[in-house]
Amino acid sequence: MKEKRTSRYLKDKDGYFSEEQIDRTKKRSREMEEASRTRLTSQKVRAKTLTYFDEIMKYDGARSQELSDFQGKGGKIIGTMCVMVPLELINASGAKNVRLCSGYYEPVHPANELLGDAGLCPMVKSTLGSKMVNANPITNNINMVVGPATCDGKMKLAEILEDWVPVVMMNIPRVKIGETSSDIWVKEIEYLSRKLEEVTGKRISKRALVNEIKKWNRGHELWSKMLDIRRSKRPTISGQDAMLVVQASQMDDIERWNKKTSQLISELQDMQKKGMIAGEDGAARILLAGSPMMYPNFKIPAIVEESGGTIVHDELCSGFRLMSDPVMLDGITRKGIMRGLAERYFFPCTCPCFSPNDERIRRIKESIEAFGIEGVVFHTLRGCHLSNIEATKIELELRDIGIPMVKLESEYDEGDIEQVRTRVEAFIEMIKARRENEGI
Repeated sequence: MKEKRTSRYLKDKDGYFSEEQIDRTKKRSREMEEASRTRLTSQKVRAKTLTYFDEIMKYDGARSQELSDFQGKGGKIIGTMCVMVPLELINASGAKNVRLCSGYYEPVHPANELLGDAGLCPMVKSTLGSKMVNANPITNNINMVVGPATCDGKMKLAEILEDWVPVVMMNIPRVKIGETSSDIWVKEIEYLSRKLEEVTGKRISKRALVNEIKKWNRGHELWSKMLDIRRSKRPTISGQDAMLVVQASQMDDIERWNKKTSQLISELQDMQKKGMIAGEDGAARILLAGSPMMYPNFKIPAIVEESGGTIVHDELCSGFRLMSDPVMLDGITRKGIMRGLAERYFFPCTCPCFSPNDERIRRIKESIEAFGIEGVVFHTLRGCHLSNIEATKIELELRDIGIPMVKLESEYDEGDIEQVRTRVEAFIEMIKARRENEGI
């Protein structure tokens, strides 16, 4: 029997999508995830521990069932739409977090039927389409969505999602300078805390907050060790797998993620001692930046690493920035803890929604020096105007220090793969030729 849906945004007058369309979206999404997993597991050098992270991100894997069982016992699941949502706060409320931003391209089609194909962000459309046809088992049954207003697309997506589930919008001060910015964001964090308490029926205690911060800070510590492995001249993990691991932190239980990541690091270090290397020897060292790339849509990093490059670092809200900075506690009062949370999710963030965003330029330049970066691949999703504009500024800054950059604009589907591949191959060949000319 079909489940009746009451949203005004559904296709048919009686409130249903056809079973055929629902089944097709789920089938093709599963096929896409399987193809992505096959590509990752077929790498010549790959740590065995990574199979755990494959399973966590699997379309209908064990984590999906785990979350369903948790909810069946009265637990609450909170969907997040941005790296700026404090996950420590969600878990301190007794709820569990899942990242909503969808990487599947098939759900774009039902969203197109509603919104039209007017150059809108495909990630926004995929996330909406997934909800319209209940296409993603992990994120189907969320109890609340938290959506910081980082871009116009996500802000309006949140309004539409309110037809299915309660949504908490967070007002982000776009200008970081000035005396009022941090105070505004602290108030937004406190507001989110109250909304979480309403949903879970539990008061968020100071002890619970400190305990969760310690767990997540341990995750940041481990991720820093992972960066050391990627920084080496012969990294034992590909950029694709590094993104898989860090994105799994947004779906998994954080204590278990910490344990498995620690195990992975030990394995990768052993591989280093044996002289193993992920990818080809002498690959061009690439930094990936720009719009988010959500699993399983690793089209761009896959092309880079299949074309003679190795992604040794990234500057993405779907990668490095997920675990880039721990919470620094300002005393142990509740007020101090909340301010520490607010500052961790505000000041280090280099989202292009901020102005001025000089911190992003500084971080990219520091990463270029620290990781021996030879070129930057800057990716923008179609309709991501903030990234498109910022790419120009970043390219000019990189030109001043002699680092080449290629800008790629793409959709979610695979229709532009060969076009993108041609440009990436030429870019990497240019880097290698330059290396030879300079006698490096």
